[in-house]
Amino acid sequence: MSTTASAAHPAVDASDGHVVMTETRAEVAYLSEARADLLLQASAARRPVVLVSDEVTRLTYPMREALRDAGGRWVVRGTDGTLRDGFDGRRLARVADAVSGDRVASADDVAVRFLRPQRAEAVQLLLSQSVRHQAAPTTVLGGTAELLSQELTGAPPLGWGAHEPAVVGWDRTRLTELARGRMPRETTVMVAGSPERPVVGTIRTARTEHGLEETTQLVVAVGAPGSDEARAVVDRLPQVMAAVGAQQLPLFGLVLARTGRQDLTFPSVLEAPPTPLGMLVGPPGVRDLGLDVRDLGDRLGARVVGRPRVPGLYFPLGTFTEPGWPALDAVLDALGRDRVRAVLGRAGGPWEGVLGG
Repeated sequence: MSTTASAAHPAVDASDGHVVMTETRAEVAYLSEARADLLLQASAARRPVVLVSDEVTRLTYPMREALRDAGGRWVVRGTDGTLRDGFDGRRLARVADAVSGDRVASADDVAVRFLRPQRAEAVQLLLSQSVRHQAAPTTVLGGTAELLSQELTGAPPLGWGAHEPAVVGWDRTRLTELARGRMPRETTVMVAGSPERPVVGTIRTARTEHGLEETTQLVVAVGAPGSDEARAVVDRLPQVMAAVGAQQLPLFGLVLARTGRQDLTFPSVLEAPPTPLGMLVGPPGVRDLGLDVRDLGDRLGARVVGRPRVPGLYFPLGTFTEPGWPALDAVLDALGRDRVRAVLGRAGGPWEGVLGG
């Protein structure tokens, strides 16, 4: 992307020849067609995109993940004119500083306004689940998103689309037709629920040597913190993941919980960290990692899911009262972090914080 070409893009507001800046004053910044195209072009040209916003702006999950996947940054301009990184709170002197130097903010570097406490409105589940399909005319995508949404909220997704807002009525056949028409290119579509049953996320489909790999990443609001509703959903997670193992050919799955906004958007302030709840290793992962099913059941409480002859494993990790990080560390140590990272490939989403990108 040349300087001239980038300046002509409708989503570009400024460019210094390397960093591309796009600005918004909206309360919610979503992954529109123009922003998605800008991120795609800039990433291909190895030019970082910086989204500049006011303090009131929040990001949707697809926008947040797409910006980070493209190597972009989020700069927040405070009401007092100061600048900070919207992801880690680092104070900035200039917008361009967001993409230069060390991105890890120390305590002294963090802007005070980033540390403002936020009221927790809902328990959010962050899910990443990959499954494998045959590259066959009978394959229909979207089953994972439908199953997880139905099991966790009581209803399938309300809409989907190539960009946000995802306003096309939920239709797995049309979703599959879009992905099939783009093959062998990778396809990512947006998924959304209703305000009453909040779900938001992405479905990425890619052709591999084994067939089709469909990766579903969702954020789901399951009830108020401390509520019986939220607790019931979390307690049912082993059964939900067992259903994934029984109905599909899962590869890897991860579920984390955190508290946040009911509308599932991400503000530019520090939020509660997530805790792992469960991890699913499907039959291909069990085989590729050479796992001893019985031994892992005895040592780590792993539960067999799917068919006994080609088993997968579900590892319960944490609860509302018991943080899941020690259990997840034990599982990853037993499986081998580098081996898991190699098998997962470019997983992104919740796996990024678990495996370090």
